[in-house]
Amino acid sequence: IPASADRLRWLTGFTGSAGLAIVLGERAAVFTDGRYQLQVRAEVDAARFEIRHSIEEPAEAWLAAALRPGDRIGFDPWLHAEEALAPLRRAVEGAGAALVPVEPNPVDELWTDRPAPPASQVVPHPAVFSGEDSAAKRARIGEAVAKAGAAAAVLTAPESIAWLLNIRGDDVPYNPVALAFAILRADGQVSLFLDPARIDPQTRAHLGNGVAIEPRAALAPALDRLAAARAAVLVDPRTAPVWFAERLRAAGARVLSEPDPVALPK
Repeated sequence: IPASADRLRWLTGFTGSAGLAIVLGERAAVFTDGRYQLQVRAEVDAARFEIRHSIEEPAEAWLAAALRPGDRIGFDPWLHAEEALAPLRRAVEGAGAALVPVEPNPVDELWTDRPAPPASQVVPHPAVFSGEDSAAKRARIGEAVAKAGAAAAVLTAPESIAWLLNIRGDDVPYNPVALAFAILRADGQVSLFLDPARIDPQTRAHLGNGVAIEPRAALAPALDRLAAARAAVLVDPRTAPVWFAERLRAAGARVLSEPDPVALPK
């Protein structure tokens, strides 16, 4: 992940690739799997954080035991997929507490020297390497979206967007992707949400007329328009931030919880 998103490291000191922290008023815990049990104990202050094995002592069990009726537990809806959030929600509600989305992330409010978010230039990935131009891919995946009964699909995985649009970026170390979100419609048209300044004329021409470049601020209104049209929208519950499904449902859209339609063709 980019340095600006490494909240777990800033908060706890843990530098492994997989982990979760829960902070209550008087207790806190860090959860990670068997790969990191030595590392987490070397990096995290055990006087401040209880250290737990995420498989043997899952976060939902810890929460269920720690909570009291009426407690409210915040989560960042941009950092949790709906499927992964479900066991935490069941544990919290089973304890008589509530799981509530919180924006902005409180870590971001405290992280005064947080690095700037990545903003690499987006570059074309030529068909000589991809083997298929983006228009053909978009039309093919759009047909699959229509067959699933949806008018559009939300794409949140950077690698899916990179493959579908034949673009590359340098936002994440060791991964040739640009961090962005996209909406793919059943007719193959795509709205790509990222800073338009990152798209130079060459890449703009490469993307073609079937791809609209919009700033991140335009994402929520675009979802609201889909909802206003009573459209069914495909959202992957395993990979998409839960913010998308909740925003669409609140606006009246029908959310189809289906896998990312780009993943298998990719």
